[in-house]
Amino acid sequence: MTVHVPKVKQASSVPVSTEVHEYILDNGLTVWLNEDHSQPKVFGAVVVKAGSKDSPNTGIPHYFEHMMFKGTDKIGTMDYAAEKVLLDAIAGKYDELACTKDVKARAIIQQSINDLSVRAAEYVIPNEFDKLITKYGGSKLNAGTSYDYTVYHNLFLPQYTEQWAELNSERLLNPVFRMFQSELETVYEEKNRRDDMILNQAIEKLMETYFRPHPYAYPIIGSAENLKNPRLSEMRKFFEAYYVSSNMGLILSGDFDTERVLPILERTFSRIPRGVVEPVSSVKIRPFHGREKTTVKVPLPLLKAVALGFRGVPANHPDQTAFDVAVGILNNSNGTGYLDKLMVDRRVMGAMVGGESFNEAGFIGIVVVPRLSHTCRSAEKMIWRELERVKKGDFTDEMFNSLKREQLRRHLTELEDIDSRSQVLVRLFSQGKTWADYQEELDRAETLTKDDVVKVANRYFGDNYLYVRKKTGRYTKTHLAKPDFVPIVPRHADASSAYSKQLDAIPVQEVRPRYVDFDRDVQTLHLTPRTTLYVTPNRVNHIFTLKLSYGIGLIEEPRLKLLAGYIPLLGTKSQSFEALRMRLQTLGSTLDLDADKHSLTFKITGFDKAFDETLQVAGDFLANVSPDDRKLKTLVDDAKVAEKAFFKSNNEVAEALFEYVQYGSLSQYLTKPSFKEVKHIRGSELVDLFYRATQVACTMHYCGTLEAEKVAEHISRLLPLGKMIRPSLSPVWRDFVTYEKPFVFFYHMPDVFQNIIYAYMACKPLDTLKKRHEADLFSRYFGEGMSSLMFQEIREFRSLAYYTSGAYRLPPYCLSDKPSRFVAYLSTQCDKTIDALNVLNTLIQEMPERPERIEALIRASINFTNNEYPAFRDISTKIADYRRDGYTEDPNRLLLDDIGRMSMDDIARFYRSHVQGRTLVYVIVGNSRKIDMRRLAAFGNVIRIKKKDFYR
Repeated sequence: MTVHVPKVKQASSVPVSTEVHEYILDNGLTVWLNEDHSQPKVFGAVVVKAGSKDSPNTGIPHYFEHMMFKGTDKIGTMDYAAEKVLLDAIAGKYDELACTKDVKARAIIQQSINDLSVRAAEYVIPNEFDKLITKYGGSKLNAGTSYDYTVYHNLFLPQYTEQWAELNSERLLNPVFRMFQSELETVYEEKNRRDDMILNQAIEKLMETYFRPHPYAYPIIGSAENLKNPRLSEMRKFFEAYYVSSNMGLILSGDFDTERVLPILERTFSRIPRGVVEPVSSVKIRPFHGREKTTVKVPLPLLKAVALGFRGVPANHPDQTAFDVAVGILNNSNGTGYLDKLMVDRRVMGAMVGGESFNEAGFIGIVVVPRLSHTCRSAEKMIWRELERVKKGDFTDEMFNSLKREQLRRHLTELEDIDSRSQVLVRLFSQGKTWADYQEELDRAETLTKDDVVKVANRYFGDNYLYVRKKTGRYTKTHLAKPDFVPIVPRHADASSAYSKQLDAIPVQEVRPRYVDFDRDVQTLHLTPRTTLYVTPNRVNHIFTLKLSYGIGLIEEPRLKLLAGYIPLLGTKSQSFEALRMRLQTLGSTLDLDADKHSLTFKITGFDKAFDETLQVAGDFLANVSPDDRKLKTLVDDAKVAEKAFFKSNNEVAEALFEYVQYGSLSQYLTKPSFKEVKHIRGSELVDLFYRATQVACTMHYCGTLEAEKVAEHISRLLPLGKMIRPSLSPVWRDFVTYEKPFVFFYHMPDVFQNIIYAYMACKPLDTLKKRHEADLFSRYFGEGMSSLMFQEIREFRSLAYYTSGAYRLPPYCLSDKPSRFVAYLSTQCDKTIDALNVLNTLIQEMPERPERIEALIRASINFTNNEYPAFRDISTKIADYRRDGYTEDPNRLLLDDIGRMSMDDIARFYRSHVQGRTLVYVIVGNSRKIDMRRLAAFGNVIRIKKKDFYR
């Protein structure tokens, strides 16, 4: 059956890229096809309408998702018949474990599982599914489990569509739960990682209170108790109940031919068994009764906060469109909302509204953070006053219509490219919607009235709600001790199954990678000696973006981060902030400012019909922005809170310490303005800095429907180009610190579950392109991706980390005479730190050679190049970055030519010349009480670091 769904309405004819066709295969499986040839890749996803709510608190949906990467009775095994005997015994032992409470008896069972797992590993080909995906054009292989659904996805090259369909249908026929013991340990590491996040446990407690007794009350990952007692038999039942054709969807978006693809999908995915998911009586969401109170603990002193939680709009509800406008009246992208105004006027430190629409319920919350000298009660009263204004219809027609335009712009931009559009498709299917429903949302926005918004605001922002107050404190974490198991190391890490040889027989028409063309993909106009304009056509809609990228960044001027937070809060000499922002909103436009290491970017977005008027506003702002010292107090409060929060996050602390170890006194955390300096800075100082920064050479990036000459004329007339007179020094170089002997820099954080580990060595310059290309292939081999040494040896075989990475980092090509560096990262449970370091250190000092992997690594590089080809709005930025870094053509062209001729010998030679034997330094942020610090000294002289050493 074929359903041609209506296109999204636009002012001009809609291109193929926004058409979606729906097909139903013979077995009842739904297929959505979106053919779009703008990028040389395809996004492929299988969506299953089963998530954590369908097995609440068990964790089964989530760790089943993990097991879907372990292969099948054909993929990932040398001899499934022999392996199955052991796997069945392991499954029986897990059932026995779940029924056993005695600690000693459990230990005996777990040891038996380990013994069986080690024996079963003799037949395993680890990561074969990932290797096959990579071999046949795939990259970014991943999956995710939500409350309502699970999705499996990756990008792939179009010439491998048949192999992709074969692999992804095969994995759904008979998944095998091999290497489960080690993967469950990895899930524990994932849980530890989440629990160390500063807000994670507070959010879990809040969800529990808000949704109880509905399954949404339970964390997706499951409870620690259930994770300790998994049942493979229950996981099999879950698969058989929910992974049936009628409960699944297949989504393809990208560079394929629909007529050619359909027979392939019918032949492969029609193999998935039919079945009907038995309806489960949904747990009703209970209404709140009046003002129900609760508290949540957050380990942030000083900061006060309250939240009001209302029952929100579930997915598929007709109130959603009107409700989105009501929310926009409170918070919006131009900062003109009623809650935005409370922040701008410094009546509160923060006030924001946010929520989520799940399939069976929605939630909406308003969080308010009082000023440090004010009370929660006074801040809450302000929130209620603004809510009452919305409920009474106290908002102008101008604001109402501008928010409708904002919704339209958001809808249209999320359909522009394969990456964002595919996420829309996944969301729609998981919610039981169709592409036609999406069209109806747009239609509904067009016909929406103020009265609709008022009715919805009164319906949801009523007197029945959950009042949440923040307390300073921490929740007790459930410790999952390191098991004393033998690592499960398969013997056949680089073998191939008989199934993989069958895939080799499928004919493939080779397609050359698509490269960015500096001359043909964009028009380049030199408006002044210091101003270059890139113009890229937008053939999808009438929304323009204009980015002004000034060649000065945070490395050269650390105060730009403060500036980027302050300047958008200002008006001009002739217009207040409120008047300026309301003018932009009326036009359907936005202005944003951002700073990164190498640039300051002023971004303008809007509809092309308002391009001239929007540039008038932007030009006036650039030339006449006016300081307001009252707004500086917002920066001071934010800086004070940010500093307190910073040292509660092990990830942020580790990043700062690692920056210090690499750059010493040039670390961004030591050159940034201190809190004391922020307190004494003047508004005029930041405005003067803004004027100086916007005098630096600028590359401009326009993407829209207007002709290049017309864009250039508008810009030359309306923007202050004459002020751009200073040359750019970007990219600015900072020298690395070189160490003569090994050190371990340690920062103690007593409340964390995971220790974060970085490895660092300063290396020689790589002064030729060939050496740089060898470094790229070495990085893929050593620490990038699921088939890398680090992933397999540390995560897959030993469960010592959830996330690992390791790579050789290079300076820009124009700075090839500068040193390079080797960097590795992992995070591990505190009591696994020494074990993890031993494995990592051995890999770095004595890297094993696996020549069987090289062909797949080269294929991965080709895949990555094609699958990362930029969307149309990003092409000019990519070209400008390449030019800034010293390239005259797409560097991937020479990269792929070079690595196509490389072998294991090249990687080994590069490793021996540039990595092996060099001084290695470690950075660890974690709990020293859970580490044998004497054993840690084996990796280098241990230096205990204090806060003042690396942060000001």
